[in-house]
Amino acid sequence: MGIALGSVRLPIIIFFGFEPIIASSTNLIAVIFGSISGLIPAIKQKRVPIKSSMKIAFPSIIAAFLGGYYAIHFSEKFIIITISICLFISGLVLFLNNSYEQEDNLNQGKLNSIKELFLGVFIAYFGGLIGIALGVLRVPALVYFLKMNIKTAGGVNLLLTVFIGSAAFLGHSFAGVMDYNLIFVVVLPTIIGMYLGSRKVMDLNQNFLNKFVGIFLVLLSLIFSIRFI
Repeated sequence: MGIALGSVRLPIIIFFGFEPIIASSTNLIAVIFGSISGLIPAIKQKRVPIKSSMKIAFPSIIAAFLGGYYAIHFSEKFIIITISICLFISGLVLFLNNSYEQEDNLNQGKLNSIKELFLGVFIAYFGGLIGIALGVLRVPALVYFLKMNIKTAGGVNLLLTVFIGSAAFLGHSFAGVMDYNLIFVVVLPTIIGMYLGSRKVMDLNQNFLNKFVGIFLVLLSLIFSIRFI
């Protein structure tokens, strides 16, 4: 999907009894290495326009770092509520998003700077705060706001996720909220899965995958809310 799906991984880690702030930092490092692994086939398939990605990346990096750094100052309940809301919105966005083939509109002179700032700052800050790169929101936004082809948007998102995830993880690490044993257990299967999934992107029915994961995220947000709020 061109998405590291930290929104699925994070609540699962929390379900196993880890503190939300520890789960967030672990999920971010998994997102970083998983996205790098998925990015390799995406680059080979020429789905990653570097210049377009960089315009969104720079404000995103700053926002993600600040979100990760200040996450420790928010209560556990606030983080859980925010995660639940993001899961629900992400699920609806994926379910309602009909992927379609279109020519990429990557003319740099026509990109709306306000839209780019919104994509970069708003999504990245909350992603850094709760430990999810929020690619499930970013990919549809790239398609609808910046008029990218869905598969190109997935490649761009993988590259952005590497930068955003790294900045957010750096913020979390400065706050001293790490469990390196958990990180080791989670990261390796993420790398393998992301690489294999990215190689198969051209063979998948994107609409079916979007709706399946969308329904899963909505149900997960409801279960998450009932159990932890």
